[in-house]
Amino acid sequence: MTDYPNTPKPALGITTGDPAGIGPEIALRAASEPAVRGAARLYLYGDTALLRDRSTALGLPFDLPSVTPEFMLCGRELPDYAVVHVQARVGEIHAGSGSSASGEAAARNIMACARACMDGRLDAMVTAPLNKKHLNEAGFHYPGHTEFLAHLGGSPDVAMAFLTEKLKVVLATIHVPLRAVIDLVTPETVLAKLAIILREFPRLGLPCRRVAVAGLNPHAGEEGLIGTEEIERIGPALDRARDQYPGVGISGPLPADTLFYRAAQGEFDVVLALYHDQGLGPIKLMGFGEAVNVTLGLPFVRTSVDHGTAFDIAGKGIARPESMISAIRWAVRLARHR
Repeated sequence: MTDYPNTPKPALGITTGDPAGIGPEIALRAASEPAVRGAARLYLYGDTALLRDRSTALGLPFDLPSVTPEFMLCGRELPDYAVVHVQARVGEIHAGSGSSASGEAAARNIMACARACMDGRLDAMVTAPLNKKHLNEAGFHYPGHTEFLAHLGGSPDVAMAFLTEKLKVVLATIHVPLRAVIDLVTPETVLAKLAIILREFPRLGLPCRRVAVAGLNPHAGEEGLIGTEEIERIGPALDRARDQYPGVGISGPLPADTLFYRAAQGEFDVVLALYHDQGLGPIKLMGFGEAVNVTLGLPFVRTSVDHGTAFDIAGKGIARPESMISAIRWAVRLARHR
């Protein structure tokens, strides 16, 4: 964890995710690390009783005072560390078994934390994983965190990014069926996502002078032999982008089977991938547990772990906090630039 001597520690809201999953465990473990506490002021959003019980089960001391979401907004001085108590239907929540009750708890944590970020009381949000099915069962009809936060932040133009030290990837489309991707990859979509990268990366202190865009088809279409999307849609968007951003090197569309290797070797600062698994396969292969999900375009910094709720190991005390620690580390770094 990087030290920043003589500068105030940023205030991070940590949503503890679906409480039936491993979110509470990894958040509590990360918050107990001396290096993490030395880098940031931490506010864990969740039900106090549930988090205390999980902490006891993990053999961790529970030394976090409890405050209300309203206290976070009242303008009074905050403690350095706290649980922000967002009441859940604890009796209906069981580790390892997600439900509408656990989905509702995850959603309420996100809403309370987002409000404090929007109010300027928090410098960044770090999210533990939620379950999309149970989120929707609870009446929150969003495909995932990114779309939910875009709504809460009043931000229609957002993009999902994944960051490691060696490879940075942004997605043009996210939680949609693969059969829908072809229709969604339009010149307007590609140009809009490039615009988000070139606006948000500098605001976060990230380099973006060399941007690469993946092709959609194998071998980027082989000059139209195995697909024309590169010629008809992606290529024209990149030509427009080069005219609009003459100081940026924009390469593509490039064959995806070699592009990510080239980027990881330092040839490009960031890759725009066209669909979810095209970008996430390489990033998770190279940096699973290190990669951090960042939502570009929100009015506040948001980072997240790169894994799911892991219901199968929840409550067993074996979930590892490295990805949460990495998400906190990146939140500190990005918030200081933002």
